[in-house]
Amino acid sequence: MKILIGQFINEANANIPVKDEITTFDIAFGDELIEKMQVGDLFESAGIEIIPSVYAVSGASGVIKRHTFDYIEACFVNAVKEHLHEIDGIYLMLHGASEVEGLGSGDHHILKTIRELVGPYIPITVACDPHGNLCEEYVHATTAIRSYRESPHTDSRNTWRKMAQMAIDLVKNRQNIHSVYRKLPLILGGEQSVSADEPV
Repeated sequence: MKILIGQFINEANANIPVKDEITTFDIAFGDELIEKMQVGDLFESAGIEIIPSVYAVSGASGVIKRHTFDYIEACFVNAVKEHLHEIDGIYLMLHGASEVEGLGSGDHHILKTIRELVGPYIPITVACDPHGNLCEEYVHATTAIRSYRESPHTDSRNTWRKMAQMAIDLVKNRQNIHSVYRKLPLILGGEQSVSADEPV
């Protein structure tokens, strides 16, 4: 069995005057990608082969220039197309708060494009940041999605590994499940979202 993996992190601030170029990102492929994503041992233990796509991480920064995003997305898309006939599942770490000039959310565009390529039945699990922006279409494109539960994000690595393991479990034991989108009637300011303090 084979699972495609990849990571895309950009937390965009439109008030930063400089836009992100490719040099803003830490880019990795192949074995380096697997090492940076910190989940390779899970797949190895399960006897599942990893298909690496791209690791592209810029952290908190500005809006991404369109040509830069087009290159990053093409790395995901080309890997999917090249291995389309052999992909059993997909695990992605998508931060969720990117912004691409003239396009909107890069995370949403990547996931939508991948889902259109693989069809509705390939399981896709996504780990994300709670500061990400979700919409119903985005959530429904996933089989399972989970954000970090702690702020500051002391459980980030555990979340990556949990969703990678879920991808493994789903390809070994297919289940007819999907993510559900529900908006809660609340707004929580950043200074009120520290896990050790009330109200959360």
